[in-house]
Amino acid sequence: MKKVYFVQVGFEFDGSVYLPYAVGTIIAYCRSVNKINEEYEFSDIIFRREKLQTALDKISEPSVVGFSCSVWNMEYNKALARLVKEKYPQCFIVFGGHSAVAENLSEEYIDCVMLGEGEETFAQLLKGLSDGDISDVDNIVYKNNGAIVATERSCARNIENYPSAYLTGVFDKIVSENPEADFLAVLETNRGCPYTCSYCDWCSDKKMRFFSMEKVLAEIEWLSQNKIAYCFGADSNFGMFERDYDIALALVEAKKNTGYPEVFRPCYEKNSADRVFKICSTLNSVGMDKGATMAYQTLSEQALKNIGRKNLTMEHFSSLMKKYNEAGIPTYSELILGLPGETKESFCRGICRLFENGQHNSVSVYHCEMLPNAELSQKESVEKHGIETIKVAFNHIHSAAEKDEEVKEYSYLIRSTATMSREDWVYSNLFSVCVQCFHSLGILRFFAMYLRNEKNIAYYDFYTALLEYILSSDGKLGILWNGFKEKYENSLEGDWNYYNEKFGDVTWFFEEGAFLEIVNEYGVYLPELIAFLQKYDIEESLFNELLAYQRIIVRKPFDTETEEEFDRDFYSYFNNILKSKPEPLSENKIRLTVSPKVRYQDLPSFAKEVVWFGRRRGATIYGTGEVEKA
Repeated sequence: MKKVYFVQVGFEFDGSVYLPYAVGTIIAYCRSVNKINEEYEFSDIIFRREKLQTALDKISEPSVVGFSCSVWNMEYNKALARLVKEKYPQCFIVFGGHSAVAENLSEEYIDCVMLGEGEETFAQLLKGLSDGDISDVDNIVYKNNGAIVATERSCARNIENYPSAYLTGVFDKIVSENPEADFLAVLETNRGCPYTCSYCDWCSDKKMRFFSMEKVLAEIEWLSQNKIAYCFGADSNFGMFERDYDIALALVEAKKNTGYPEVFRPCYEKNSADRVFKICSTLNSVGMDKGATMAYQTLSEQALKNIGRKNLTMEHFSSLMKKYNEAGIPTYSELILGLPGETKESFCRGICRLFENGQHNSVSVYHCEMLPNAELSQKESVEKHGIETIKVAFNHIHSAAEKDEEVKEYSYLIRSTATMSREDWVYSNLFSVCVQCFHSLGILRFFAMYLRNEKNIAYYDFYTALLEYILSSDGKLGILWNGFKEKYENSLEGDWNYYNEKFGDVTWFFEEGAFLEIVNEYGVYLPELIAFLQKYDIEESLFNELLAYQRIIVRKPFDTETEEEFDRDFYSYFNNILKSKPEPLSENKIRLTVSPKVRYQDLPSFAKEVVWFGRRRGATIYGTGEVEKA
């Protein structure tokens, strides 16, 4: 029997590791083919990022080794493939996955690159290798007597009867042999995407294709019975189809029965508002959803045109925010920094337009990554938009700090374009960190909301002034932000994460690190913030009460039950603003009692649960069930 090995490694997140879903689906499909079962044996999957020698020792007399390639494991795959080829020169090395491209064949140890979806292609490849001719296998590029041969491209039209990696036992051995691991999993119910965002390489086909509901429901049962706490939804637009609501109901029922999955994290469809709201309400009823996505990526019309994307109208967005806020369902919005056509002005104002239209819970900003199979990464697009790309060390956000990394991974990010200079890119990063820390995570959110509603001070003007104040400060805030600035300016290092062992052996986004530092030493940072806020000339007694409200409503480490009396009803005032029903601030005496549902005994637990796991659902701010007004 010829032995086939697969490698799909990922980084571990505080003891959590993903089951190798991509290669699992290929194994499940290949095992359903009699000819392959007669000639090939599927050996262990290398799924943990072990030392290269440790991984190599697990591979014995291989005939074929397949590597699943993504931005977080490409260099590791190359290093291990080289070692495999040196030890077993006759082994056939195959690269596939999102980061696999024909150019990989320039490496002498790679024999073949698979493009697109893997199940049918890999099965055909194994049969072709057995017969001695792979020229009829679609979707591959391979070496043939020194020449590079590319075969025809095609896409599977029917995936309904594809076997399941979960249900056919592909992962049973991994689960049983690693009882200490906290496994994360992927649930895929369909494939395809009707949209044409040029920065994305999500799928290889525009036609939507579906797995059977019988298979999907059985997989949910498997995840539940195997106590998978976190499940990522791999559909490009969950909520686009009627059956997605039935899938959500099945997930909720599974959690009610066993407690698992604890969290289901889908990527929502942006144009099926009513159905997505219904799904979010259902998942939120049992705490399964971290929040509904209100993704924009950019609010620049020119950038949208350049990337082939169309957003919700701002009026529609605003009405949806009102609907979700009234229902108490958390939402989050995402933006991408560096898209061609974006300027410093359009980007910074774009973030604040989200605040102006009701998105106060969570905004996240990501760097535009040049994915090798995305349209934006192709030479024509790079030249057309004046894109400057830099190769930087891969950011291991929310994973253990890499102290002795054997193989470094790299990302290729947009550093400047024809419309955004390097200096503008640095400033835009610092602005986004500022608004995410102080508004989305909440440290000054209520001051900003008050000034917007009572003194007509735009969010953009408030946070522009705050960033200028911080960067010119020689206090602790200035030290923090100027440290961020130095790292962004030295961008070739790519060290754009925050680490302080006080918060656990985990790295953080800059805004998360800044939030943790501030709330952990609130009394130290508060005088600096007060000095800034006093410039807005708020009457003293009102200022003091607003400051007290801002302080009591933000979750901090080691909080216990807190009670505060006010001469004004700030609680109702801000809740009305969130529901798009602003009312004047009433001068009614109230007493607020804040009772944390969970009291954290150490900083790492607080950081993990509140900031890492809880950010998108707004956990940094006390909400319903924890705040009582009398």
